[in-house]
Amino acid sequence: MIVFPAIDLYAGKVVRLRKGDFSDKTDYGMDPVHAARRFAEAGCRCLHVVDLEGAESGSPKHLKQLRELSFLGMEIEYGGGLRSDESISEAMAAGASRAMVGSLMFEGGKNMDRARALFALFGQAITPSIDISGGMAVVSGWTEKTGEAPGPCIERLCSIGYTMFLVTATEKDGMLLGPDMRLYGDLLRMGQVRIIAAGGVTSLDDIKRLRDAGLYGAVVGKALYEKDFDLARAIAIARGEE
Repeated sequence: MIVFPAIDLYAGKVVRLRKGDFSDKTDYGMDPVHAARRFAEAGCRCLHVVDLEGAESGSPKHLKQLRELSFLGMEIEYGGGLRSDESISEAMAAGASRAMVGSLMFEGGKNMDRARALFALFGQAITPSIDISGGMAVVSGWTEKTGEAPGPCIERLCSIGYTMFLVTATEKDGMLLGPDMRLYGDLLRMGQVRIIAAGGVTSLDDIKRLRDAGLYGAVVGKALYEKDFDLARAIAIARGEE
């Protein structure tokens, strides 16, 4: 399993939200490149970078910071405000290894024409972002409900060719209460899908539980900034070395 340290950006700074609420934001006063270097020193080779300001406005606002982060040589999954083909291309050109796409993926509802077009253009460089609130997928910065459970969404996207999905339990996000193991267990029973878990990952025990459940990856956010979270050990546990 891969551990993805999260760098959430707003106005050029590293921040965290509680349950995706922009009115409940903590600014850590930290430069994103400084944070990424610290993660690299712990053995991290992948980053999860979210442009929160972009998600709020509908277009990316931190491509400059993305370019700076890309110079560190880590794999970067980047999302937030990627709601057009052009914005995805810009993110890839700025250094993203993969683009996390949510709202754009669900344009047109269940017919999935937009998702097919994106796959034709970008292939596996797109990671569909499935954000869950109240058991249903939500879009537009978690503000709009699709009225559909995550399983059927993922099944249709798999039929197009997508294989890896970021699944965020929004009610757990920023709460330091542990991941939604039931949600991920249900999705993994679908078969050959690679799931990156996000929301509530707080402890080394959480990392072990997600690894043992068969998750492809785990995003760690608030715990890195507010708790004594041992990232180096987390990476070792995720690799099965502990």
